[in-house]
Amino acid sequence: MSDQYYTASQAMAKLGLSKGMFHRKANQGLIPKVTPPGRKQSVYPKRDIDALARAMNLVFEQHDRIVFSKSTPADQEEEVRIGIRCFGMEFITPLLERIAFQQKSEFTFWSLKVDEHVVGYISMFRFPPAFLDDLLTGRRIEREITVKEVLPFSRLEPFDIYIDVMAVDPTLPSHLRRLYAGIIASRLATMILDLRANGYLIQTGYTVSATKEGDAVVRKAGFRPMKGKSIAPGRLAYDFPLDEQGIKHLQELGGRGA
Repeated sequence: MSDQYYTASQAMAKLGLSKGMFHRKANQGLIPKVTPPGRKQSVYPKRDIDALARAMNLVFEQHDRIVFSKSTPADQEEEVRIGIRCFGMEFITPLLERIAFQQKSEFTFWSLKVDEHVVGYISMFRFPPAFLDDLLTGRRIEREITVKEVLPFSRLEPFDIYIDVMAVDPTLPSHLRRLYAGIIASRLATMILDLRANGYLIQTGYTVSATKEGDAVVRKAGFRPMKGKSIAPGRLAYDFPLDEQGIKHLQELGGRGA
């Protein structure tokens, strides 16, 4: 057993976390743990803890080389390839249309880059209510978005947003995918708070997920499953009201990312 697992104190030391932080993250499912049959105390798989420690060290070593910013056309080329690997060709908007979306609404595409290579990205839209409902109920899919459906963000006017994609390159190792998904979620939180502080009165965020990994990312960001909404097989609709509780969650998420 000791060859395969760390005790809690050993795992804490390996990760360099305080006791409170360690157990909070373990209870949130962010630190892998198992409870063997017949034992009350959980143990922590060495392989997973070692991988997580390497990933944390990577962030500390590369923090100046990890950039989250508005996507350029070159970034979007890489995003298209990541999107196809994640979701398949039938869901991915071609490059020229993506560039047109970005020209109509400057906040649409954001990429996470490590050493100048895109490892994940977000796409974020404002749509007319009827088209948004079509996406949430599965009557339309993302590939069917056209420029005419895209509305610009406007100040001092309440509106909802649709998070089309929160994607991480699926060819990366699992511990890096989890790490980058956490960074993207925290950056999204900070970005929404910054937009609201600058007069963009976002009321509710919506999204749809079609994969287990995608479900994990949007839940980590604070989205909640919407009952009775998505009618498409394998697709789940989520919402995130930016009420007092939602704002508090974004502040905590953004703070953890920092």
